[in-house]
Amino acid sequence: MAIPKNVNTFALNLNKITMDDLNRLKVVLVEQKKTGKWLAEQLGVSTTTISRWCSNASQPDLQTLNKIAKVLNVNMKDLLTDNKME
Repeated sequence: MAIPKNVNTFALNLNKITMDDLNRLKVVLVEQKKTGKWLAEQLGVSTTTISRWCSNASQPDLQTLNKIAKVLNVNMKDLLTDNKME
């Protein structure tokens, strides 16, 4: 799966985001009325992995973040920052 060209620029800007801003996966799932189990099934990963991402115990890599964004039909940035505060 090819990663969009803008991901490199996006990755360079990740270091500007505070840990409080990472990640909004749990919020986006709630907003879309989706469950961690549903997302795990869509991505082919365990519910434990989704739980760790939602609690910020670990972070998905950029390729996985891109897959999550596509599955949830959101921009990758929406998974990382609260655009309402910008």
